[in-house]
Amino acid sequence: MPTFYGAVDCLVVPSLNSTESFGLVQGEAMLCGTPVVVSDLPGVREPVRWTGMGEIVPVGDPTALADAIRRVLVDPTRYRRSREEVARYFAVDACLDRYEALFADELRR
Repeated sequence: MPTFYGAVDCLVVPSLNSTESFGLVQGEAMLCGTPVVVSDLPGVREPVRWTGMGEIVPVGDPTALADAIRRVLVDPTRYRRSREEVARYFAVDACLDRYEALFADELRR
């Protein structure tokens, strides 16, 4: 998948399902330097909020989706971050560390 993500100019995740959870696909694309456009749904929007590597659009709004894709394609450098910056959120070790901390916190409660 890194070859695919590295080859595309923008990953678009126009989800409509309000029960969709965190989208790891966005993190994978971002690790390859690819900005994303996503629907404004809990979980789905979080990678963009954390990194600034894309646009968040209202659910089910094709005009907003098209406008966001256009913004990303016209000025992709605005949305790019270093791999190191993105890896703070999405590298396997970083994710495992956050899970460990979450579980430890829950055990203390």
